[in-house]
Amino acid sequence: MLSEKPWDQFRERTEWTSGHEDAYEFVPSTNGMIVVSLNEENSSRAEGYKLSQREQLYKTWQQDIYPSLLDSFKQKLHKISERQDNWDGKGSKKPSDLILSKAHNTLENVLYSIANSGRLWIAPFVSTDEDGHITIQWTSGDHELHIEISKEGAEYIKIWGINIEHEMHLGILKQTELFNLWDWLSE
Repeated sequence: MLSEKPWDQFRERTEWTSGHEDAYEFVPSTNGMIVVSLNEENSSRAEGYKLSQREQLYKTWQQDIYPSLLDSFKQKLHKISERQDNWDGKGSKKPSDLILSKAHNTLENVLYSIANSGRLWIAPFVSTDEDGHITIQWTSGDHELHIEISKEGAEYIKIWGINIEHEMHLGILKQTELFNLWDWLSE
């Protein structure tokens, strides 16, 4: 039996030891909508929603889960924004306000696009590199998707092995390629 507020159990939780957070999936089914929370401890599906409750579940996504995930990104980016030059003791630059703004917009766009398409959402690892660029990384099985955001724009790297020539692909991140990249990550 599900609680009155079944979405409470699907709120984002602290990071796992592997560095990845909960994933959320909204899956249409013949008897309604299934909400799936995928994590190390519980990969079960919470079923029991009638088709007539689909709109309520979507409303819950829009009003509760999506803002919670977005707030998590804002908190991560805020922590990163507090870094100063040489934050790692190796001369790395702090990210500029422009790059932080672009990272926020990119993360929000990716989350909104992927989640509203019904695809599985996997929370990313967010950090910076030595040049002050924001790096966003998702891992699913042996696939990794990295996005690097600089003042010039966003690039992605698909990684599925260690051979640079045959198991990695670099490209410019475009909205039109987002679903293909995400589907590849989820294979």
